[in-house]
Amino acid sequence: MSTTPEQGTTQPRRQTPAQANEALRAFVRAHGDRPWTRKELAELDRLRVLWREAEQEGMITAA
Repeated sequence: MSTTPEQGTTQPRRQTPAQANEALRAFVRAHGDRPWTRKELAELDRLRVLWREAEQEGMITAA
């Protein structure tokens, strides 16, 4: 039995660069002026990756 797009897994919707940037900024603002834990740094890295991917996708789409 083959899997149709309706039955298969869906890809997460990509964020625009502005949305990814705002998510990153909001996370940093909410963090405040205190030391970063490893878990928080991991989340910060994850958000940076999403932002970079959104920027690259925007450049590819523009081209």
